[in-house]
Amino acid sequence: MRYSVLFVAVLILVSGFIAYFGDMLGRWMGKKRLTLLSLRPRHTAYIVTAITGMLISALALLALVSANLQFKKVLTEGEQILEQNASLRNTKVSLTAANKSLEARRKELLVQVDRQRKEVEEAQDDALKAAAAQVKAAEAEAKAVKTVERLKRDIDARQRELGRLTRERAAALADVQAKTHELAQLKLRLKTLQVEADRARYNAALAKQQHAEAQQRLEQTTAKLKQAEALLAEQQRAIAEQKEQLRLQQAALVQTGLEKEEYRLRANELLGGDIRFRQSDEITRGTISPRQSVFGIRGDLFSLLDTASENALKHGAGVGSNGRSVMVEFQQPITRDYAVRLENESACVQMAAEAIAQSAVQPFGALVQVLCARNSLAGEQVRVRLVLYYNNLVFRKGGKIAETKMDGRVSEGRVLLALVSFLQNELSRAATGAGIVPVANPDPRTSLGSDPRTQVEALMAVVDQIKSKNSRVDVEAYTSADIYAAGPLNMTNMRFSVSKIE
Repeated sequence: MRYSVLFVAVLILVSGFIAYFGDMLGRWMGKKRLTLLSLRPRHTAYIVTAITGMLISALALLALVSANLQFKKVLTEGEQILEQNASLRNTKVSLTAANKSLEARRKELLVQVDRQRKEVEEAQDDALKAAAAQVKAAEAEAKAVKTVERLKRDIDARQRELGRLTRERAAALADVQAKTHELAQLKLRLKTLQVEADRARYNAALAKQQHAEAQQRLEQTTAKLKQAEALLAEQQRAIAEQKEQLRLQQAALVQTGLEKEEYRLRANELLGGDIRFRQSDEITRGTISPRQSVFGIRGDLFSLLDTASENALKHGAGVGSNGRSVMVEFQQPITRDYAVRLENESACVQMAAEAIAQSAVQPFGALVQVLCARNSLAGEQVRVRLVLYYNNLVFRKGGKIAETKMDGRVSEGRVLLALVSFLQNELSRAATGAGIVPVANPDPRTSLGSDPRTQVEALMAVVDQIKSKNSRVDVEAYTSADIYAAGPLNMTNMRFSVSKIE
C-alpha cells in the first residue's frame, strides 16, 4: 500500500513539474525564435516541449526503480503477484472450510469416545453385579426350574389336546417360534454375562444389591411364566373362535344349499311358465335432482317406482303386498357362490336417496334406471333394482355424433337398410362411448321413441335426401338439442347432413 501511495505522490509531483517546465521552455523557445529541421518556431517549441516531458517522466520512473527494488518488482511482476494473491486467497478459503470440517469431525469422535467409555463402564458394573447375583439366585432358580417343569408338563398336555387343530393355530405357532428365538438370544446373552462374571467374582461387597437384582430376575421369570399362561389362554380363545367360525360357515353352507334348492325350483317354474320380464330388462328410467332433501329424493324415487309399476302392469305383471307390481331389492355379491340380499324396500330406497344426495355437485342431476332383478312370470310381482348414473351433458346442440358413406344410386329399400344399420351400429356405438346410457334389453316395438310415426317420417326424409343426390354421399349426424346421459337420442333431436362425394 505504501508503494502505491509513493508512486501516486511522485507521479503528481512530476506531472506538475513537467507542466511548469514545459511551459517555461516553450515560452523561452518562442521568444528566441529557434527552429529545428526547418520547422516553424512554434512547431519546434511543441516538439521540444513534448520530448522534454517524456524525458523527465522516463527519468522519474528510472529514479524510482533505482531507488526502490520493491517498486521495480511491482512494475515487472505485478500481474503475476495479483494472480498468486487470488490463488492464495482461494486456497485460504478451502483450507478454512476443511479446517471447520475436521474440527466438527474431531468433536463427533470425542462424543463417540465418551459414549463408548460410558458403555464399557456400564458393562463392567453389570458384570460385577451378575457375578455376585449368581450365588444368591441359585435357590430361586431351582424353585423356578421346578415351576417351569410343572408348567412344561401342563403345556405338553395342552399341546396333545390341541394336536388336531394344528392348521388353525399356525399363526400362534409362528409367534411361539419367534419367542423361542428371542429366548435363545437371551440365553446367549446370559452365557456372555456369566463369562464376564467369572472374571469379576472378587467384588463381594455388592452382595445386597446383587441379591435385590436376583429377586428382580426372579420376578421377571415369574412374569414370563404368567405370559406363557396368558399365551396358552389366548390360544384356547383362538381355538374357540375358530370353532365358532366353523359353525357359522357350516350354517352358511346349509343356507346356500337351501338357496340353491330354491333357485332350482324357481328355474323349473321359469322353464315351464310365461316369462314377461327377463333379468336386466329396463322397465323405466327418470332423472332426479340431488339439490333437495333426502325426503324429497325418496318421494321422487317412489314416483318413479309408480311409473315402473304401471309399465309392468301393462305387460302382465301382478300387484304385490306393497300395492305395486314392482318391489325393490338390493343384492351385493360377496363370493362367487354367496351374495348378501336386502329385501326391505324402504331401506333400499333410503340407500339410493342418500347416494343421490351425495352427488349434489352434479349440475344435471342423477339418472335412475329401474331394471328387472330376475326373470318374472305373468301375474307375478316384478323384483327390480335401482341403477344410478350421473346425468352428464354428453352432446351440445349442433355437436357431431357420427358419419358414414352411402350410395344414393341404389334402391330406396337398400338405402333405408343402410341408414338403419348406421343408426344401430356406428351412431349407437358413438353415443354409448360418449356417455349416453342405453336402454337395457329394449323392446323393438318401442325402440324408435314415444311417437313411432314421427320417427319413421323423419327417417324416410333422410332416405329421400340421400336418393336425391343419386351418387355416393357422405352422411353426417348432428344433435339438434343438448343431449344428456339419460337420453333419449332419436330422430326428433338429430339432424342429418347429406353431401355428395366428388
